[in-house]
Amino acid sequence: MTYRQLAKDVLEQGLCTACGACELACPPGVIGFDGLDPVLTVASWTETDCGTCGDCLDVCPGSDPATPDAELRLFGRTRTPEERWTGIFTEVVAGHSLDPAVFEASASGGTLTALLQTALTALDVDVVLSMGRDADEPWRAAPALIRDLARLTETAQSTYQLAPYLGVLRRVMLDEPEARVAMTGVACHIQALRKLQAMDTPAGRWARERVVLAIEPACSSSTRPEGTAAVIRERAQVPLESVVRLRYREGDYPGDISVRTADGAEHRVAFWQAVRDFAANKTYRCLSCGDWMSGLADVSVSDGDPNIFSASVEGGRDLKHGRVFIRTEVGARAVAEGRASELLTHSPVELAGLNLGLERKRNRRATYERSGGPTPAGPIPGFREELEIIPDDRWIAAPGTEGGRR
Repeated sequence: MTYRQLAKDVLEQGLCTACGACELACPPGVIGFDGLDPVLTVASWTETDCGTCGDCLDVCPGSDPATPDAELRLFGRTRTPEERWTGIFTEVVAGHSLDPAVFEASASGGTLTALLQTALTALDVDVVLSMGRDADEPWRAAPALIRDLARLTETAQSTYQLAPYLGVLRRVMLDEPEARVAMTGVACHIQALRKLQAMDTPAGRWARERVVLAIEPACSSSTRPEGTAAVIRERAQVPLESVVRLRYREGDYPGDISVRTADGAEHRVAFWQAVRDFAANKTYRCLSCGDWMSGLADVSVSDGDPNIFSASVEGGRDLKHGRVFIRTEVGARAVAEGRASELLTHSPVELAGLNLGLERKRNRRATYERSGGPTPAGPIPGFREELEIIPDDRWIAAPGTEGGRR
């Protein structure tokens, strides 16, 4: 198997997640990205140069996230149909950050950021991988390697934009091989990490030994950079080149899109409007995805509010917080240390009622399962969603329209 096989099985099928794992895992380091697309960075490179190496395809979660294999390694069992969308966990709690700056900056209480703070201060972690912004184009998402608590606060918020992500860890692997790493990433990032950790390669051994904590936010699907660009240009009516700072959920819960320009002005777009705009800027892989959370992280976090679209339309009513799914012993220790360090507070919570992000994901997945087109493998082999499909635009109908709130 070679890079050409990756192109045939994944890229040409529209199944690339743009996770960046192929860039991280490639032994000679000849895979990079052109925007969201993996490319060979050496023009003269041919299939022959790959030899028998298929590490890029082996690590890729695009077609096969290999969830059952990872669950057997992590938990000693695979999930049941009742655990289809939540995965295996030992406990779920409601929590939020006790750091006022993090809580204020966060989208849903800063639970995830508090756990990353805990990693740096109590778990001997040297570097954290989080999603930040591009230095030259501050509206564009880009991976960030963070070593101090102050920088964590600026990334203490959801980022609704795709960007090649895991490849940046190659710098840490090559330049700081003894560094202990914690990371946050959505389902495809965590699936790729677990696939890499199962590989008997130098990169696989490094990932097993040095990536010591993985935390994921729930993901109803992410958005191409063009989606964010459209919101900035058409909703905020701001030229992209004037943007110096972008936040997706700034201000009173659940927050608005906040765009700061070079003249110091701040422009706001209602979050619900952006959600509708983003819906037209998804990749095929994101739309057909079979995961809300991978269930393979040490800790998973979802917004505590089950319907932030409605909260954006009508105004938030509850104190912002996250729901924390504790899955592994490593995750349990991180949550316990966060509480002991007074970075995090939490209390038990029951899972009940409709969650908009999850329902949108389930309905989209069912649509693609019935389409006959290629779909990434789900976490339970052979499982299909049996439901009456509600089109996505009805879940996020605009206020005052048919199906929307008046």
